[in-house]
Amino acid sequence: MHRKRKKKEYIVHNVDLAFDILFFLAKNPNITFEDIQSHINSSSYQIEKILEVLINRGYINYNHKKRTYSLGIKNFEVGYSYLSHVDIRNIAKPYLQHLGEKFQENVYLAVRSGFEVVYIDSYEVNRPVVVKSRVGRLLPLYASASGKVHLADMDEDELEEFFKEEKLIPYTKNTITDRDKLIEHIKEVKEKGFAIDDEEWEEEVRCLSVPVRDHTGKVAAAVTLSAPSWRIPSDQLIGEIKDEFIKKADELSQRLGYTKE
Repeated sequence: MHRKRKKKEYIVHNVDLAFDILFFLAKNPNITFEDIQSHINSSSYQIEKILEVLINRGYINYNHKKRTYSLGIKNFEVGYSYLSHVDIRNIAKPYLQHLGEKFQENVYLAVRSGFEVVYIDSYEVNRPVVVKSRVGRLLPLYASASGKVHLADMDEDELEEFFKEEKLIPYTKNTITDRDKLIEHIKEVKEKGFAIDDEEWEEEVRCLSVPVRDHTGKVAAAVTLSAPSWRIPSDQLIGEIKDEFIKKADELSQRLGYTKE
């Protein structure tokens, strides 16, 4: 006669299965449900429910077109614990400092988190008026300069998934909420190699962001300047400031193993 499983044991068992699935995906990206089922010793129903929770929380990404699962970056957000295993923040510090000191504005390092960006480090200047610190904040991809840099790195399938999942909400009168206009805007960001947030996320705040690439050529992070819009006009951002940011981002990318073709 089988002993009835207590509710607490059942919950713990599900947590254990969730970790099994996550670790399996960490070693085997872009796999099907059948692949997971063949590795995880549990019923199809239970696996489906666990996957549903992990997808909703951003720990697993699901590609509807290919019907495959992969690990989500949310795994690395718990208390920034992943930063101790990733060199990018430490490597980026002197570059953030250089740019912040040179232009006397706050400079940030942002990474993608699902369909948002999270600011993981900064160099913040001591001035009477500055943009409020963004470290630890999540911003929408389409309404932030750093987010647009990550959007421009997406392939067609990822971009289609983004538009299926995200509603383009206006945060200010300048927020781009038309899909076709946003697609054209993203193309320009990709061609030019930088993005501008012209008071699209917050009024009276203007931002410039450039991509930092890893050894695979993918955008690993974005280096972003945020300043009061009255202090830095758009033409100044796309002049000397943009050139210096691209230069330093390229140097940082090379430190991460990126080589231009």
